Amino acid sequence: MSGGEVTTTSFGRRFASNLPTPGPLRTLMKATLVNTVGNGLFYTVEVIFFTRSVGLSTHDVALGLGIAAAVAILANVPIGHLADRRGPRELGALFLVLEGCAMGAFVLVHSFTQFLAVAVAGQLCASASSTLRVVTMSRFGEGEARVRVRALQRAVSNVGMAVGTLLAGVALAFDTRSAYVAMVLGNAITFVFGAFFVMKLPPMPPRRLDDAAHPPSRFVALRDRRFLLATALNGLFSIHFMIQSVGLPLWILEFTSAPRWTVALLLIINTTLIVLFQVRASKGTGNVAVAARAYQRSGVLIALACVFYALAHATSIAVAMVALIVGMLFHSLGELYSSAASWGIAFGMASEELQGQYQGLYSMGMGLSRVIGPLIVTSTAIAMGRNGWLLLAAFFLLVGSAYPALVRSFLAANDPAST
Repeated sequence: MSGGEVTTTSFGRRFASNLPTPGPLRTLMKATLVNTVGNGLFYTVEVIFFTRSVGLSTHDVALGLGIAAAVAILANVPIGHLADRRGPRELGALFLVLEGCAMGAFVLVHSFTQFLAVAVAGQLCASASSTLRVVTMSRFGEGEARVRVRALQRAVSNVGMAVGTLLAGVALAFDTRSAYVAMVLGNAITFVFGAFFVMKLPPMPPRRLDDAAHPPSRFVALRDRRFLLATALNGLFSIHFMIQSVGLPLWILEFTSAPRWTVALLLIINTTLIVLFQVRASKGTGNVAVAARAYQRSGVLIALACVFYALAHATSIAVAMVALIVGMLFHSLGELYSSAASWGIAFGMASEELQGQYQGLYSMGMGLSRVIGPLIVTSTAIAMGRNGWLLLAAFFLLVGSAYPALVRSFLAANDPAST
């Protein structure tokens, strides 16, 4: 057996050891896998399809996607509120089908106006589907158990995205409209399969709410100041994802001597570590105090990553490669811990009866990071060079260090002995 076969077998065994036994949780993971394979198909060819096949400019594509993402943020809390009142299963399946229809409609787009309309509809459905998926996962136990479900879902998502990306390479090789349309429609079809698996989950009835304490028209989560702060901090910290998707590719191609394929190498390193170790990294973070310390640790790790990324500037190929790889190792470790910590805090600081509202609100932070993150990363790391990377390092240290104090305040306010 060759070294490559041994590595592949070890990878498969480690990943398989995290998979659940047959039952509702495995069904949920099937929905995740098939849907994220489609996402990989679409995201790999998205910009190329819209610019080369539809005929839009890169500016129009970026503007349209940015507007759609900003509008979609507004749907999170109302959808979460609806999930509390109606249950997440049927709503989740419905919005998956609607999202699939929107994704398929992209093949009919021939102008910016049409593109913007479909993009907004698609992002609204995607935002709703994402919130409902988290609410569904909140029904799989409490504390540590549901954080582990989130970790498993993320590992499976990375596998699905990787498979979809590889398959999309076929379309890139052919480089024809027909090939790109096949990827877009293939993605649309996966949403239908995802909805099928969601409907195979056990019934998830609405939470029993006291209308006197939680009136149907009231968004309680929006008045929870500590949770609002947790949402804002998570949104700010999540900007580190924009380093991977926006900052590093630009940095590597324009400011380092590392070969272009280094971008793909770093992505492979990150994806592999997330798939193999996300479940393990989530251990203990069902406790909000442990989660806060994990977030603080993540701030240190991602700050170190930024320092190493900065060291790759204007140096030899070998030094640049080593600095970038070490930086990505630190970054991936920070991502593992921060993701697990984020889920522990999102579930643990939320009202149990209103998980839908709270998870909808929490996802707004992540949505906001996608809107402002690219600007922040390019304005610092790309515009300012090494000094910009150091500024980002200080930023992540500061945000990560804010969590322990926030959680201490939350625990003190919710300690019966303190009242």
